Amino acid sequence: MYNAFLQANTGSGWFDLPLPSEYQPTYTHLEDSYRDANGRLHRDIIRYNLFKATCGWNKLDYEKMALLQRLYDYKQFRLRCTDNKGNRVEKIVYASPLDGKTKFVDKNTYLLLKRSNVTMNFIEV
Repeated sequence: MYNAFLQANTGSGWFDLPLPSEYQPTYTHLEDSYRDANGRLHRDIIRYNLFKATCGWNKLDYEKMALLQRLYDYKQFRLRCTDNKGNRVEKIVYASPLDGKTKFVDKNTYLLLKRSNVTMNFIEV
């Protein structure tokens, strides 16, 4: 069934993603809304219930950071996760830029060994 809380598939099979310490799934509408000169709201919904998962990790090593960074290179991929309705879902998503603070650097290789306060979002295509 499912081996991890988050899994991704970039085309060559499913693989586990690091377990986030913070996870916030949301659904939002993609809209082009505006107010006219009289102050009336014109709400044009382009797409309903667009999924977004906001993820945060307290600490990650360089291998897990590299895994997440590679997801950013893909135009889209499949993500297995849990939505805010309690359902296990599979979505086609893209990854937002990966962000985090450098915690430890190897002084010989300059490898970023540990990162803290890491964040990345997965947004439905």
